[in-house]
Amino acid sequence: MKIHAAIARSANDDFSIEEVDLNDPLDGQVRVKINACGICRSDLSALEGKETIQYPVVLGHEAAGTIAAVGKGVKHLKEGDSVVLSWTPACGTCPSCSRGKVHLCSGINMTTQGKGPLSQGGKGLDRFMGLGAFAEYVVVPEAMAIPIETKLQAHHACLIGCGVTTGFGAAVNTAAIRWGETVAVLGCGGVGLAAIQGARIAGAERIFAVDPIKERRQIALSVGATDALIPDDITQKIIAATSGGVDCAIECVGNTATMQDCFSMIRQGGRAVVVGLPAYTDLLSIPAIMLLAEKTLTGSIYGSTNPKVDFQKIASMGESGILQFEPLVDKTMAFSDINQGFQEMQEGRVARVVLTF
Repeated sequence: MKIHAAIARSANDDFSIEEVDLNDPLDGQVRVKINACGICRSDLSALEGKETIQYPVVLGHEAAGTIAAVGKGVKHLKEGDSVVLSWTPACGTCPSCSRGKVHLCSGINMTTQGKGPLSQGGKGLDRFMGLGAFAEYVVVPEAMAIPIETKLQAHHACLIGCGVTTGFGAAVNTAAIRWGETVAVLGCGGVGLAAIQGARIAGAERIFAVDPIKERRQIALSVGATDALIPDDITQKIIAATSGGVDCAIECVGNTATMQDCFSMIRQGGRAVVVGLPAYTDLLSIPAIMLLAEKTLTGSIYGSTNPKVDFQKIASMGESGILQFEPLVDKTMAFSDINQGFQEMQEGRVARVVLTF
């Protein structure tokens, strides 16, 4: 079928919304009509060269939609079902999936190398994270379309596909924040704001939100942070405020200096969790002696989440108001305004722009 998709032909060119060809779903695949797709920091990182993609490429991975067609062998989805896209293939057979760690599935890949159902003029188009959701429709394996029952509007539900799940899960799953703990979240974009909410819901007693942008700090306070600080001398400030360091620090920036701050500001026996995406060539240096204080440094991808289980839980918390989605979306724009949306995200003053279809 003919659809329209936003194509990036180089890192420096604007997106061009063009007609492309989308194959019918094969065995085990579904076609999803996209209702909303967030512009995630990872989409910007792909254009910056921090992710492996091949031009021309269709970006977009934080999406909610409706099942429009199913291929043979599809067992759990039917036409009309509301779904949120997941970028883990959850193959079920690789070592990680066999251990129940589907967020570490070996099938996760940022590029499809032009293979798959999307093409133009007979040539395949790359689809970021195996999704390519800046398009009217996508065709994906059934396991990458997670059904949810919710009254959340699509421009909120789509955030479950990446930003909210990544931040909330980093706090609740990876960091396993416990009642009464102290937490610092470095970087208050969409992921950081979700991490703050995860810490609040988990029962953290004091939550430090760290960001250079005043507006983001204010939003952080509204969703659960108890303190909002600028990054200057932040390690010393937090150590002084907590008499030795926080129990847990979560880095949502993707900068090695911030990662080092994250590790330095935790107490003896504390946990530092890195969520932000660095460049492939970035190296992190920490004093090895600090490991003898039983400090832990770990990464977190996709919030250590099992989408089939956790997407519905997150949607239900959003519907009840326990988890706030409204403050996470600064603007909604029509799909045709994608270039304006990317420009505003690149300026860094907004947490999330969501495109609606």
